[in-house]
Amino acid sequence: MQDYVKFARAKGVSESRILFVHVLKNIMIPIVSVLGLELGSMIAFAVVTETVFAWPGMGKLLIDSITKLDRPVIVAYLMMTVLMFVTINLIVDLVYTWLDPRVRLTAEPA
Repeated sequence: MQDYVKFARAKGVSESRILFVHVLKNIMIPIVSVLGLELGSMIAFAVVTETVFAWPGMGKLLIDSITKLDRPVIVAYLMMTVLMFVTINLIVDLVYTWLDPRVRLTAEPA
């Protein structure tokens, strides 16, 4: 048990407030990191899933385009995937700064 939880209990703070304010705030950064990574993996492995199960989708379109050497479709797919990865990483970084103000990149006054 962390010291801040012990201190909050010693102050008489309710268990629900300790859980939702103190504990949840500290465990959200690793959770956000893992969710961002898993969402990226899900996008990347959609190609494999759609190919194995022959589901129509972007992954199947990519594989069909690779076999037919349709370069514009391949480039468009890769650009969309990169845009999604960059957007997910931006959202994860913004959530970091919202959860923990120490992560913000602000200039220190001299």
